[in-house]
Amino acid sequence: MTQEERLDAIAALLERQQRITVDEICRNFAISRDSARRDLVKLTEQPRFQRIRGGARLLKLIAEPLPFLQRSRSATKVALAQRTLEVLQPGASLYLDSGSTLLELARLLAAQAQPFRLVSAALDALQLLSQNPVLSLHGLGGEFEPLQRMMLGAEAERQLGLFRLQHAVMGICALNEHGLTAPTAAEAGLKRRAISQAGHLIAVGSSDKFGQQQLHQVCELAQLDLLICDALPAEPLRQALSDLDIPIVTLEVSLD
Repeated sequence: MTQEERLDAIAALLERQQRITVDEICRNFAISRDSARRDLVKLTEQPRFQRIRGGARLLKLIAEPLPFLQRSRSATKVALAQRTLEVLQPGASLYLDSGSTLLELARLLAAQAQPFRLVSAALDALQLLSQNPVLSLHGLGGEFEPLQRMMLGAEAERQLGLFRLQHAVMGICALNEHGLTAPTAAEAGLKRRAISQAGHLIAVGSSDKFGQQQLHQVCELAQLDLLICDALPAEPLRQALSDLDIPIVTLEVSLD
């Protein structure tokens, strides 16, 4: 087998199992560790593969997010919002992040009789929440970001720093064993400030965001207090969550 043929075979294995080690390559192709390392160096010249300690992994390519108003409603998003509402104490104070799933949560909160206290930079969520006079509502100012339809930047972060909140309810842009990430520095910055001002971090989103990574770090995985999702994560994220004793609530089961 030539190196090119072996690289194709290794790539096919990575597509199936997401990760591969030097030892696996040695066993599967009867080559030395030096040859296996050279294969990995060559293979990871391709942007969809990444060298890690002892091997390589497949990187999931993340599509550009749709503009907010083009994102569809779905039964899954409504169900995730309902599960999130169920874990919030009546009248709790919280930061409500942007995103279509959390817009569904805003829709539910707008129909509640409980006097929740909310801070948000998401304009569409604020519009829904403003229909309920029982809610205590604080909107953040700043620089308008049209893709997410929210306010971002230094002024939004400054204003958010004036609040102490029980929960930061955070949408998931991307989540892997290294933590939450976001596509822009401004969005990641506001999320970080929300986490620093809250006592409890709840991450909410669909499982298609798992195993992905965006450019800007929001927080380490250990900072999560609760993950609410539609399906249990695959490895290695699931093991990392278990090692950290982070509870997972899905639409079917809860793992404490």
